[in-house]
Parts: sequence; structure tokens; C-alpha cells
Amino acid sequence: MSGARRPDPPQRPGAREAAPTPAQDRFITGKLLDHGRAPHEFHPHGHPSYYVKLLLNGGEQRTLWGAGLEAAFKRSTTQPQPGDYIGIRQNNADPVTFVTRARNREGYVTVKSQVDTPRPHWVVEKLEAFDTRAAAARALRDPTISRRQAVQSHPELLGAYWILDTGMKLALEKWQKPEVRAAFLKALRETLAATLERGEELMQPPRQRERSGPRTRE
Repeated sequence: MSGARRPDPPQRPGAREAAPTPAQDRFITGKLLDHGRAPHEFHPHGHPSYYVKLLLNGGEQRTLWGAGLEAAFKRSTTQPQPGDYIGIRQNNADPVTFVTRARNREGYVTVKSQVDTPRPHWVVEKLEAFDTRAAAARALRDPTISRRQAVQSHPELLGAYWILDTGMKLALEKWQKPEVRAAFLKALRETLAATLERGEELMQPPRQRERSGPRTRE
């Protein structure tokens, strides 16, 4: 229909290629000395909080405070213990927005819903976990590395490529100009790589093989 309004194209690459880590984010590394619940700043009348004591590379001790740190330790995939060298990422609190659309047979949007998903404010892992994720992000950004090679070296990229495939389908449906689709996919790839570097989990593809059950030989 000629009178139908076309979807707005994505922003130009320059508008999306700012530093992938927001200015409010910070990353601290050091040797884990202790962590646990305590009144804020160990004051007898302080409000309930959670602390992490670190020994920094220069020999300085630093104590971080935040109620969300307790959940970050529980969420941690590497489960750091005192004596381990760790990284603590304090993320910008801005939520990630997911938009879903339902279309009718003619292809027009009939239902649109938006969900703002809060990002984890704290991410705590052993330092090598952040190194591994940084290497995975570099592989995702490198166009000379094939998908198969990247996933073999970094299985955590499976979710990133699934999201990229979904983004490709969306781009093909939404925009006719190849350069606009390329700009969208480049921005999506960079967003996924930056998410990995921050230590945040990516959505994983549905496991279709679980429904079929194990195969048996005749």
C-alpha cells in the first residue's frame, strides 16, 4: 500500500559507534581478600549492605559497598574465593529494551510490546573469565574469523550468532537498502561484543534437540 508509512531506518554507524562501555561503568581488578554482609562502612548504625575487600595491584586495599554485590557473587559462574584475582564490573543501571511485534497476514504490525529488562548492576568473576570474554568479543568483531571457528574457540558466542541471525531476518524484512541493513548489523554486532566484554550474559538459542530425546541405533 503506497500510503503506508515506512519504518524509520537505523541511525548511521557514526551515531552508534561511541565507546561500547557507558561512562558510568567501571571495572576494578585485584586480589579478593574478603566479602560478606555488614552494616554500611561497618558503622554500628549503618544500613544493611554487602562489602568486598580487594588488594589492588599497587598494594592499596579498597572496600566496595553495594547490596547488589551479594547477588553478583551468587550469580558468578567462576565462584571466586579469597585469594583469587578477580574483576568487578559496576554497570550503568540503564535497562536493556526488548521490543516484540506481531504482524497480520498482510505484514502489518497489529501488536507491539516493549519490555525494559534491568541490567545486572554488578558482575563479579575471576579475572581470567573477563579475559576469556574479551577474546570472544574480539573474535566476534573480526570479519576474517568464520562463525564455525569462532564458536569452536568460544562456545559462548553461539548465542551472539543466533541473535545476529535474528537481526539479519529483521533487517531483510524492514529495510530494502543494503547499506542500511549493513549499518544495523554492524551496530548489533558491536553491541553484542560490548555486552560480552562487560561480563553480561547473552540470550541463548532454544535447544531444539532436547525435545527429540536421545537417538537409539537399530
